Amino acid sequence: MSEQYAQRRSLFERLWYGVTAIQKQWASSIRLRVITVIALGGALGGSIIGIAITSQVRTAMFDQAVKSNVEQFSAAAARAQDRFSAATSATAGQTQQVANELVASMYDPARGLMGASLMRSPGQQAGTIQIVEPSTASATAMRSLVSDQLRASMQKSEAMAWQSVAIPKDPKDPHSATDPGIVIGAMLDLPSAGQYELYALYSLAAQEDLLDSVYRVLSYGIVVLLVIVTLLIVLMMRLVLRPVQAASAGARQLAEGALDTRMSVEGSDELAQLATSFNQMASSLEEQFERMERMSSVQTAFVSAVSHELRSPVTTIRMAGQLIYDKREDLPPALKRSAELQHDQLVNLDSMLSDLLEISRYDAGAMNLAAENADIAEIARKVMDMAQPLATDNGVTMSFTTAGDATAEVEPRRIERIIRNLVVNALEHAEGNPVTVRVAGNASAVGVEVADRGVGLSDEQAAHVFDRFWRADSSRVRKTGGTGLGLTIAREDALIHGGTLEAAGTLGVGSVFVLVVPKTPGASYLAPFKAVKPESPVALGVSDSLPGRTNTHSGANIAAAEAAITVEPVSAASEGGETNV
Repeated sequence: MSEQYAQRRSLFERLWYGVTAIQKQWASSIRLRVITVIALGGALGGSIIGIAITSQVRTAMFDQAVKSNVEQFSAAAARAQDRFSAATSATAGQTQQVANELVASMYDPARGLMGASLMRSPGQQAGTIQIVEPSTASATAMRSLVSDQLRASMQKSEAMAWQSVAIPKDPKDPHSATDPGIVIGAMLDLPSAGQYELYALYSLAAQEDLLDSVYRVLSYGIVVLLVIVTLLIVLMMRLVLRPVQAASAGARQLAEGALDTRMSVEGSDELAQLATSFNQMASSLEEQFERMERMSSVQTAFVSAVSHELRSPVTTIRMAGQLIYDKREDLPPALKRSAELQHDQLVNLDSMLSDLLEISRYDAGAMNLAAENADIAEIARKVMDMAQPLATDNGVTMSFTTAGDATAEVEPRRIERIIRNLVVNALEHAEGNPVTVRVAGNASAVGVEVADRGVGLSDEQAAHVFDRFWRADSSRVRKTGGTGLGLTIAREDALIHGGTLEAAGTLGVGSVFVLVVPKTPGASYLAPFKAVKPESPVALGVSDSLPGRTNTHSGANIAAAEAAITVEPVSAASEGGETNV
């Protein structure tokens, strides 16, 4: 039973795969669809036309054959009646002889006359002369073909009548093949003998053979016509689809960056117009791309040159400002405040120039990764230590968790910059609510998640948060300044490691940023977790407990097989007191 079931299942699977392959081929090939539809339509149309033609020919041939046979039989019956009427005082022997000669003369297979039979009409009184009812040699077959309905029709109208019959080719075998034919009957008046019915059998085998020949010729003609039409369709589809396929291949090459792709223009028809339009589109794209490249290179060179040119004077100004800032306690209160403001803005200006130089290097493709083995958890802890004054100033509590092995081959400076950007942004937008940082590692990658319970992000904002100079709320006042390039540079730093930087959020609930880098730069990896849009405050892994309590994640984004999570305190700032983690 199991083997039979397996065989049936295997057969079903092969049929299913075959049907699926046909469906895929049907959906992917317009040539197959056009050829199939036209071929089936041609076959259906040819079949309908052939059936109509053969039906008309068959009816016409049958009517003509019946008319001809009826005319022949009518003439023969008239001559027979004349012979019987001429013998006014004939004896029974003479009448029998005339009847036998009449029946014998009505056998001519060459003309389709297969025999005759003379039968006395029922319901008559006995005449003075009695004769034997003569028939051709195949008497049994002939008499059996004369139906009671035909005889009843003869007796009712006393005129000629005919009926279609099937003539067996072998009278001795009732199951043998048959030929079409008709039986025609007429009334004869034999003097002194009474009324007799004369029946003649006409075969229509010749007409049937002619119809079969017509069928064969018509069928062959339809098949040849379909083959010719199919070949013409294939040729025309090739002529039509070749430019379309060339346009499709050219479009793919354009998408891959081969902007010099062009189609050959032959003639002036619609296909040539397609090739011309494609070439015009490709030329326009190439010109626009070259113009954009020139603009981008000019912009990159301008930013790089300006940044470099401004570096020296800004450094000089900052050094002078730093001297003034260091001596601010000796200045009057108004000048002291001015020195502090000047110092902060010089720091922001220096940071802006650094960001512009960094992004210009990425645009120029001049960045190289100096990877080394580092503990990303230690880097994150260091960043949180440096950000603690800002957290204290904003009234934000930070928590930090680790899980698994967080060591990887990375460039620590870039990883630190990424995490610093994420943490500072979280602190700026936390609205006084807790910020959580967790690091998790598996066999192939290390992930860092920074989550806050602040203003949050919409889906549209999350899609643009890594764009250059983009801000969700331009009216917000930042305590740390910013150029609008921090997250852009952070994403580039993640990409140069072969990793990803994702964002998700819910307005009014919070936002989540997740950095994932492979343990070996550029290698394939399985992310420890992904950026999951928070549905509620609990989704961020932070409870509403009072400050000073340790907050840990629920583990929704960390596999159960990971190592136990360790919760470590963040070092306290001098003016912030003990940090709750």
